[in-house]
Amino acid sequence: MKKMIMFVLMSIIFGLGTLNAQTANTFEGESVSRVSQVNKMKSKVLTKNVMAKMIAKSIMKRYIDNNPNNYIGAYDMKVINKGNKSRTEMSYNNSIMITTINGDKISTVTYFPYIKKGYTGGTTSISQNKQQLEEMRKGEVEKTGETMTILGRKCDVYKVRYQQTTDSAGTKMVMNIHNEFAICQDPDLPSVDTEVLPGVKGIPLKCTINTLSQTTNEMINLDVDISVSTIIKSITPRKVDDSEFEVPSDIKIIDADKEPKKFIKMLEENKKYMMKKGLWKETPENEAKIYDNLSEEWDF
Repeated sequence: MKKMIMFVLMSIIFGLGTLNAQTANTFEGESVSRVSQVNKMKSKVLTKNVMAKMIAKSIMKRYIDNNPNNYIGAYDMKVINKGNKSRTEMSYNNSIMITTINGDKISTVTYFPYIKKGYTGGTTSISQNKQQLEEMRKGEVEKTGETMTILGRKCDVYKVRYQQTTDSAGTKMVMNIHNEFAICQDPDLPSVDTEVLPGVKGIPLKCTINTLSQTTNEMINLDVDISVSTIIKSITPRKVDDSEFEVPSDIKIIDADKEPKKFIKMLEENKKYMMKKGLWKETPENEAKIYDNLSEEWDF
């Protein structure tokens, strides 16, 4: 039971159901994006066993209702690229993620400078990203005919809907994924030869990812709605030094997959620090609207 909930929580934190088309590229420089995020979670304990019900409710309260990575609001995200490495800085929780691509493997290490702690985990691969494209091919990819102008460039708008289902050890997870992309194909932009949607190459200057999931077994029902909207504000080619991808020596790193309790405590510690200093600033949900036409409520 607890392992299942931890798996779901860490899937949410590591990016459940998002298109993460990372590949080594020739662009060297940085981009800044504005991100709006809304995470909703609701749970229901199904078991009739009194003791099991108490344990389940206790676990759900800590790891779901009080999820330390749950954030509602808007923040800036800066990404620095050079060859097979990238550095992502997210202002809402003052985190820095270093991503390295070695062959097919995409590895990450994330750390929090304020508390001098960090973690590895959520390792993916380029082939897994390509599998997501294959999942999309089974769904609906629609070129809407609409256009957007971003950074002075014309973008074509695409909508994508598809579903992913897993069923293992009595636990079933269904994800309904609704995405919207504003894709630009100007040749002077980086990575325009990358296939970001089935049969569509370019760079998404704006994207919205809505992931609605339901996880069920004989113990619980857990519903999750993650909505993230990102628009690129600037792209700046520049010389990047290799030192920008180094983790400071005073940062203590753990393996989140092997030490999930320490991982959660780290997130809690960082959030408490930022709240104490007045740095964790959420906005009301209605100020972080994300494409009403892609939102839907699941009634389980």
